[in-house]
Amino acid sequence: MHKLFGGGKAKVQTATNLQIQKTKQIESLRKVSAIEILRDVEYRVVWRVGSANFTLIIGLTSQFPQEKPVVSIFPPVTHPWVDPQTLRVTGCPALNNFSMHSDLGQVIQTILEEFKKNPPTIISSYPVQQGSGTSSSYGVGATPGYPPPPYIHPGIDLFPSGPPPVPPRHPTASATTPQSDSDKVVQDLDGFRDFAMPNIIKAFPQLKDKKLFELQELMENDEQLLEMLQGLPELINFAEKREELSERCVLLARTNLSDKPKIEEIKNEIIEKMAELDGMKQAFEASCEQHLALSEQFRPSNIQTNLKVAILQAEEESENIVDDFLNRKMDVEDFTQKFIEKRKLCHIRKAKEEKLSHIILSQGDLF
Repeated sequence: MHKLFGGGKAKVQTATNLQIQKTKQIESLRKVSAIEILRDVEYRVVWRVGSANFTLIIGLTSQFPQEKPVVSIFPPVTHPWVDPQTLRVTGCPALNNFSMHSDLGQVIQTILEEFKKNPPTIISSYPVQQGSGTSSSYGVGATPGYPPPPYIHPGIDLFPSGPPPVPPRHPTASATTPQSDSDKVVQDLDGFRDFAMPNIIKAFPQLKDKKLFELQELMENDEQLLEMLQGLPELINFAEKREELSERCVLLARTNLSDKPKIEEIKNEIIEKMAELDGMKQAFEASCEQHLALSEQFRPSNIQTNLKVAILQAEEESENIVDDFLNRKMDVEDFTQKFIEKRKLCHIRKAKEEKLSHIILSQGDLF
């Protein structure tokens, strides 16, 4: 984004554990030949069942792979694994139990195998592009909220018999959507492309009565030819349109120049927002790493292990106090005070360890 707006060099960031895990998960999608639509956000897998094409849309949230991906199917279908309202895949056990250590490519492969084994049924009221490439087109009569039509990768030939037809435009689109100056200029250019040469015989009927040498003289007389052509209605109309288009181009150029300060201001705002986004992203990733480290540190099983070590340490210290007393390195009063204190600490730690062990056995590890 910075390079698009002429910014400086992007900062080199050290890949975090979360980023490495995310990259590995995305790399695993190569097993199923996934197509990248938006980097780190959306990927799609296209396959064919009979004459119909299906697309599996894989959406990755900003918390991925800590959060499971959102997988949906297009076009609208009915299948035990698919929610009929949102078209999301909700019945796959591997997807529902997805974690950071799962294999995303394997999960998608499981879904594809299920759909190939038990093909989904397309909703009859929804037009679908068939492999024959004859009639229907994507998006006509689409239900609001459904995924967009499949993205067609330039290196993949989904329709070997010919490209799909272009969807018809909405009849009220031109009436409701105002045209900009640039759109009008493009339309005028299209009009120039459609300019047809006039019928010479109809435009100049007097040429039919001229002999060959007279026609030859006319061809050599540039002034007379120019005078004849300038009277053509088509040429007059063409010149008027050309002049009008030239004026519009000049006006459009001046408008663009007057909008340049506003565009520069918006560009600077976007650069600032991108820098702010980068900072927030770094802070978020640092917080995620800290959260993972603290979760591992305060895991009940780890606390239990540390308590056991502390119990052994307290018992060893109490035994050292007994040895010092037997070797007459301390008197009875010091021995009694220190020994009781260490034994008390040892029993407190044992009680905590036993209580924690009971909780783990009854409720399982909390994290």
